[in-house]
Amino acid sequence: MDVRTATDVGRLRENNEDALWVSEHCLVVCDGMGGHVAGEVAAALAVETIKSFPFGAGEPKQEVLAAIAKAQARVLTEANQNAHYQGMGSTITLAWISEPGEDGERELTVGHVGDSRCYLYANGVLEQLTSDHSVVGEMLRAGTITSLEARTHPKRHILTQVLGSPEIEPELIIRRLQPGSLVLLCTDGLTDVVDDALLEKTLQQDFHAKNLAQELVDLANELGGPDNITVIVAKV
Repeated sequence: MDVRTATDVGRLRENNEDALWVSEHCLVVCDGMGGHVAGEVAAALAVETIKSFPFGAGEPKQEVLAAIAKAQARVLTEANQNAHYQGMGSTITLAWISEPGEDGERELTVGHVGDSRCYLYANGVLEQLTSDHSVVGEMLRAGTITSLEARTHPKRHILTQVLGSPEIEPELIIRRLQPGSLVLLCTDGLTDVVDDALLEKTLQQDFHAKNLAQELVDLANELGGPDNITVIVAKV
């Protein structure tokens, strides 16, 4: 697995409340929220928890859910112990990618809370694997608004669950990955301004000739960069 990463504060924010981490099998992005530095703290705590989780001993889907539960507990504990951190939260999108099997395919296991996203780009087709846990995401799935309306809806940033919520129900996605597939993880600083057509066009470029994660971050900034932008692109 070959991985490219990039993160940027964007054009309008003063500090970067996103966090990311990659390892041999694990990819994670988090987008923090909360007053003062609390969002930055929540995202950092979540990533720190994932980094220390003992992956590899059990079933990936159980471990991904257990790691997210541990990150949730860590954020809640810190918020309860420090008045400055009360109400802080963070999205999390965590991907575990297995070793290739005899057929060359790998298994992708994604755990997800919030509106950071995971996409799969394979055979020239881009597919959003995660669902946005937001008010607008629910409206979109219910068919009460269109995808075009969702992009500018005034409630598009109201999340229905994040790490730090009283209760969470992580989404779990499992897919087979053919050799050459791309897995994209990103925060909403990318997807708020770069639509799927532009994502797909960028991912069509030569993976080894450019840092496609940085290309996407640069594109988001060219389109205004209203938020922190974090991108991971992995080729399997």
